[in-house]
Amino acid sequence: MAEDTLKYKVVLAGEGAVGKTTLINRFVTGGFSADYKATIGVQIFSKAVVLDGDKEVNLQIWDIAGQTLFRNLRTKFFQNASGALLVFDLTVPATLENLHTWIADIKNITNSIPFVLIGNKVDLTELKSISQDDVNAFIIQYFDDIRVHYNTSALTGVNVEQAFLELVKNMV
Repeated sequence: MAEDTLKYKVVLAGEGAVGKTTLINRFVTGGFSADYKATIGVQIFSKAVVLDGDKEVNLQIWDIAGQTLFRNLRTKFFQNASGALLVFDLTVPATLENLHTWIADIKNITNSIPFVLIGNKVDLTELKSISQDDVNAFIIQYFDDIRVHYNTSALTGVNVEQAFLELVKNMV
């Protein structure tokens, strides 16, 4: 590893079963598994990426459990985060509505880190129940500093790498 390699901690935040773990697996390994296993506490992954052809960035990616019972623990996991991917499920409106608690917790622990908002499961078009207008209204209500939003699919890989790399560019 080069001496000037940049190192960043990234957290994925959002309700349980929105696809945080599958998004990470798609980004880190390029694979997908349909077997759902709830994250207990936190799982940590790593991946090195290269920006602008020459800038190596090592990411420590924290997959934070989404279940309410872990809320008291999760704030500790946000410490020293450099950026956050906020994930909701496009087929479950409550997962977008409940992101405001995650945002408040992250902002309470960190100093003005960049966020990227991700609407996951875009491949489930027949089940999609959150419109772009819903997302825009959420952004206006809860953010004065976010304008980056991606609809992703961990299943197909659509926009997964772009969302992670957008966050990395904003952190660097």
